[in-house]
Amino acid sequence: MFFFLVVCILLAVVYLGYKVVSLQQHQASMAAFVETQLKEIGAAQQVPPTTMAYGWFDNGWPVAKEEKEDRAALENPMPYSRPDDYDTQMLVAEYMSMPTPHERKEFLRQMFKQGVWMEPGLLDAIYADENAHVRAWAAGHLETDFKDYTDHKNPREIRNYEPALLQDPEPIVRAALWSNPNCNRLPWNLVWSEIHEGWKDQMRNMSHIERLGLMRNPELLRHYVVALLETPSEELGMTRKEHGEVLSAAAVNPHLVGGSRRYGREAYTDGEYGNPPSEEYGKMWEFCLDKWIDQPPVPYLFVKYIQTTPEVKLATYNRLLEKADYKWLREEVIRTCDPFIDHKVLKMVWNDPDEGCRRIAAERVGRFTSYVGVKARKSG
Repeated sequence: MFFFLVVCILLAVVYLGYKVVSLQQHQASMAAFVETQLKEIGAAQQVPPTTMAYGWFDNGWPVAKEEKEDRAALENPMPYSRPDDYDTQMLVAEYMSMPTPHERKEFLRQMFKQGVWMEPGLLDAIYADENAHVRAWAAGHLETDFKDYTDHKNPREIRNYEPALLQDPEPIVRAALWSNPNCNRLPWNLVWSEIHEGWKDQMRNMSHIERLGLMRNPELLRHYVVALLETPSEELGMTRKEHGEVLSAAAVNPHLVGGSRRYGREAYTDGEYGNPPSEEYGKMWEFCLDKWIDQPPVPYLFVKYIQTTPEVKLATYNRLLEKADYKWLREEVIRTCDPFIDHKVLKMVWNDPDEGCRRIAAERVGRFTSYVGVKARKSG
């Protein structure tokens, strides 16, 4: 009996020792895991450098400001804001030292974000890059000409890269130029919201990919889009399918979409004066129904992303209500409705013959009610 008790005690001690060792191993592995995760989280939270190297000063500015300098709001010189020949040649040397097109493009992107002023010496090297992607990115973002404005009345042209870019052997480079807001050949005047004469001839002479590039311009003029919707395809030298693809690209242009949300549906304020909503966005909806209903992607994208007034939405909904085949577009009209601004449209939908349309309207009102309830609880 005593022997059996001793054996049991020994087994218990061995088991306990085994569990202690296992627990220590588990704790060690858990600690290693936590340490690894913390390092990864810390690395992910590190803020990347926001300033470019200033010559040989890799931190952007060689001397840290003292505390008393902050009280005077003293500013350090911005790297390459006024580059001289030394700065330019240093940038050229760094650019040319990069072995891959991706590195060179990312270098250009960083300079572009930092507002580096690029002199012709650097632009010459960029636009002569052997890689089409680098040239295309530059053509879509950087300056396309360079003038000396010493005499403001008679500026002297030093470089004009646009003729060479329009003759580039790669179509994507030629197309990217039209996406550049600094391009001198754009078919509109943004200041006066006017379309240049001969814009139809210009469109006819462009390749299809160049037209698509133009629709990606961040300053795409809304008057120009209305003209594209209104003008027959044959007058622009396009097939119906090509014309629809061009319009579809315009409908998702961020500048156009954002402009419709700010100026398309409500009166907006300009200083002390209120301005009515821009009617061009409503015309886009109207032309989509009048001229492009046979090309579903065009009305679908314009209705889905371009905002307009409650009156236009109600008129569009009533027109679509007449034909059951257009339920798919009616649904998109309902989804664009604000329960407060577009309440007349949603009220009409309660009698819509399609259950899906009625359900979407109920969801819109339900979300609005939940939003108001949350805001009320927070303010209370």
